[in-house]
Parts: sequence; structure tokens; C-alpha cells
Amino acid sequence: MPEVPSTGVPGQAAILVGGRGTRLGSLTDAIPKPMVEVAGRPFLDWLVEEVSRFGFPRITLLAGYLGHTIAERYDGKRVRESTIDVVIEPQPLGTAGGLKLFADRLEDRFLLLNGDTRFDVNLLDLPLHAGDALATLALRRTAPGARYGTVEVDGTGRIRGFAARSPERSGPINGGIYCLDKAIIGHIGDGPVSMESDVFPKLAEQGALRGALYDGDFIDIGIPEDLAASQTMIPAMARRPAVFFDRDGVLIEDTGWPHKPAEARWMPGAAAAVKRLNDAGWLVFVVTNQAGVAKGYFPESQVGVMHGWMAGEFAAAGAHVDAFEYCPNHPNAVEDRYRVDCGRRKPQPGMIRDLLAAWPIDASRSFLVGDKETDIEAAKAAGLPGHLFPGGDLDAFIARLIDKALPPQRGERVG
Repeated sequence: MPEVPSTGVPGQAAILVGGRGTRLGSLTDAIPKPMVEVAGRPFLDWLVEEVSRFGFPRITLLAGYLGHTIAERYDGKRVRESTIDVVIEPQPLGTAGGLKLFADRLEDRFLLLNGDTRFDVNLLDLPLHAGDALATLALRRTAPGARYGTVEVDGTGRIRGFAARSPERSGPINGGIYCLDKAIIGHIGDGPVSMESDVFPKLAEQGALRGALYDGDFIDIGIPEDLAASQTMIPAMARRPAVFFDRDGVLIEDTGWPHKPAEARWMPGAAAAVKRLNDAGWLVFVVTNQAGVAKGYFPESQVGVMHGWMAGEFAAAGAHVDAFEYCPNHPNAVEDRYRVDCGRRKPQPGMIRDLLAAWPIDASRSFLVGDKETDIEAAKAAGLPGHLFPGGDLDAFIARLIDKALPPQRGERVG
């Protein structure tokens, strides 16, 4: 393979939102398929919010049919840490042709998602499987082959080919999420080109295509029956259990007001624990008292520097934290502005309650992990169990806790 694929964490997620959705009939006469209503909101709202959880700085929407409706709603919008930009193809170019047209808007390595499907996977895990491939596909391990074609993947993760749909096959299927190297543009011809029918089969023949198998929930809203099912399934997929981590002494060593990335030391198994939760579909939050700010040991801006560094380290390991919450206040603060009782400093439960109010959290299965009794008291005050971390391997500790959690109450529709 002449190209040398890029490495590292993708900084961009692109979503294909140009489809008409003819099988949905009159529902898409005035809006593109990804804009059809699901549980009171456009389906694309749900998808963008999910993608933004993973911290991509850029989300690019590749629009086509009635693209102005998408641009009006999303172009320039910021969702969590992601900024959205919209590009509109002048005529239908297929799922690959638009990439070639807007190649100058793509980063060297990026994720590409179908805008009419929802596949519940850890998006930061997929790049870890890329190796030397130009394209790496997220595959749903099992699904009825009567509706979907299947993917032939060997024991090393190399995709060898694709098979037509057949009732005798049960997967794996293409889940509509790809980690792509920009060099793939050189394999896209002129005019309308299908990524699935034209590009991927040729890459498979060249040994330049890989796949990663996942078992997460999957739904495609392209037919009326599945659109009807999505009205309950999509909100159910968004509602997740969560783990609330204290920071110092749990994720990183408590060396006495740690605030410099160069001096920080990870607790054993910290990144693996967070990734385990991401892979299992749990939300992950950090809730930390940072009284070093109030006491004048370091400026509040340094907390953001520290959390940005942690997020980058997690991402490189295929993991992410959904939100970092901190309280800089303390009764003995050297500055008046930090000498306030805001209700967020543990053992008060304010940080946890704020997250419970802002996110679709299944509190019945959620818990906190801390290294001090004040952490446990905060969890209890918020109505959650708290677990005191004794040190050692955090991943092993988390594995035991989530094994005891109740099974998820979520639906699954793949055909």
C-alpha cells in the first residue's frame, strides 16, 4: 500500500446528512432524512449530541438535499466542546463523492458517520484498530442478514470482502461509522461515488480495510417501521448509568495539590478503568474539590490546563470523560471571591446534582468512587452509592463494581 496512514486521535467527526430518504415518503418532502423528528427533536440533534460527548473539536455535516435547513440549524453552533460546520454539495455525489468535493475541509484523520443510523459504540476505540488501514469500519457483530449485507472479516481484523444480504447470514454488518485516513480521497473517482459499493470493496481487495466488532445497540431510521421504533429506542440509548470519580487520589496520585501535567502521576489502571466504562456505555464524570485555587497555590486557569491534559491522555488510550466538574472554593480562601458557600464543595452534593440535572443519567445504576469520606458523604447526599477506593488497580476495582450493577434496560433493533 503506497500511502502511509496518519496516526493519533482524530480531531474531526464528519456526518453524512445529504440523503432524501425516499422510503419515508412525504416525511422528507420538506426536510432531509436526518432531520425527521424522533421523540420531539430532529434525529440529527440526538446524533450530534452523542458524537460531541467524545470531545471532537470539529463536527462537519456533509449536507445535500435541502441542505439549507441543516445549515440554518447547525452551522457555527457549539455543542459541548465541538464546533459544527456545514458544507452543502451542489448535486448528489454519493456517500464518497462529497468527501472528495470537500477534501480541503477534512483533517488528515477523521471519523465518518452515517447521518441516519445510531450505533452505540465508543467512538475513540475505533481508531485503535486502524493499524495500516486507510479505512476502519465499526461492525455490528450480529444482525439479521435479510435486510443488511454482511462483512467478511478475518481473525486479524482485516476485511476481506462483502456479501449480499441473505436470510442465512447473521452478521457482522457495516455499522455506518468509519475511521478514515484522508489518503482515501485518492481512491474516490469523479462524480457520484458510493463509499460502500465502490470504494470499500476495492480497498478490501488491496488489504487496506479493517474492521472492529461491537455489540452496541443499532438502529437505522430509513424505513417507517424503524423510525417508529426509534421514538422510544433513541431516548433509551441516551439514558445511561454514570460513574462519578474524585480526581486526586483516584485518577491521579494525590501528591499535594497536583496542578502541573508534567508532575502528575496516573493511578494504576486509571485510563483502562475509564475506557472500560466507555466501552460498556456508561457516562464518566470527574467531581473534584480544588481548594488549591482558593488557597492561592495556583490560578483557577490551571485547573482547566490539567483537565485538558487529562482529556488528551485519555483520548490517546481510547477513553474519555464526559464532563469535568470542580469547586475552587474554600472557607479559608485568600480571596473573597473563593470564600463562598456554593453548595458544590464536597461533602456537599452540588457538583453531582448539577450533573444529574444536566445529563440523561440512570441514577438507579450510578455510583461515585472517591478516596475520602467527604466523597462518600457527597454521593449519599445526592442519592447515590459511594465506594471508597483503597488504592491499587483502579481498573480492577471498577470491573468488580460494574459487574454488580443491574443490567441495562435498553432496547435493541437491528432489522
